[in-house]
Amino acid sequence: MDIDARIIRGGGPGLGSFLSVAVSSWRSALGRNLAGVYVHGSLSTGAFNPRTSDVDVLVTTRTLTDGPANERLHEVHRAMHGSGDDRWADRLEAMFVPAKALATPGIPRIAVLELHQDEGFKVQALGPDFLIQRRLLREHGITLFGPRISKIVAPVSGGELRDAVIGNLRVWWLPQLEFPGQFLKRSYQAYAVVTMCRSLCLLATGELVTKPEGASWALRGPYLDVWHPLIESAIAYPGGQQPDQRLATLDFIRFTLDEAGIGH
Repeated sequence: MDIDARIIRGGGPGLGSFLSVAVSSWRSALGRNLAGVYVHGSLSTGAFNPRTSDVDVLVTTRTLTDGPANERLHEVHRAMHGSGDDRWADRLEAMFVPAKALATPGIPRIAVLELHQDEGFKVQALGPDFLIQRRLLREHGITLFGPRISKIVAPVSGGELRDAVIGNLRVWWLPQLEFPGQFLKRSYQAYAVVTMCRSLCLLATGELVTKPEGASWALRGPYLDVWHPLIESAIAYPGGQQPDQRLATLDFIRFTLDEAGIGH
């Protein structure tokens, strides 16, 4: 398997080796049902931070995975922790999605297997963020196995993208104001702040940028000047002075919801 230069720049040869093992493991677990394996997120856009970033992977299948296949995927993921550099297995975020869902306009009404660092494996319905991921995959995705990703992902219009960002704020971030336990972690505070910056940038300019680019945009001009200390602290994470910013982070989320026209 040829390793894209962006992967080596982001995480070095060790990350490339880990992804090769991951592809082999998924081929073993899924057999002929495996259609493709693609890298997206910060690793594909050049914004990867080896200290803090997730390794985002989309695995496409010919049909929706069932219970036995999901159990095999659990097993091969456990085995990944014994191969090479364990830290990449700990940072892996993966979705197992039928390939036809990428070519379908809108958000398909299906529930798919997902792997998250904090929550492990779970089956859940695709949400508005799926359109954001599709846009990034089409423009920046790295093909590890299968047909080139840009050839199988349907375009996402600017209007669809704006609706997806507002929808993600509503269904993911709004409920967390009522149950803000995640925000006790400084890492999650920093993640939330730069995510809000990216959302505000898209709402203001129509451009989908990386989280670091969104944070840099937020520091330019007077629009968000009252939030600059909070944003600068999030950009610096985990370096520099990192006091608890829980209350300020929640206020920044409320501000972003207001800018998106979402009541809270």
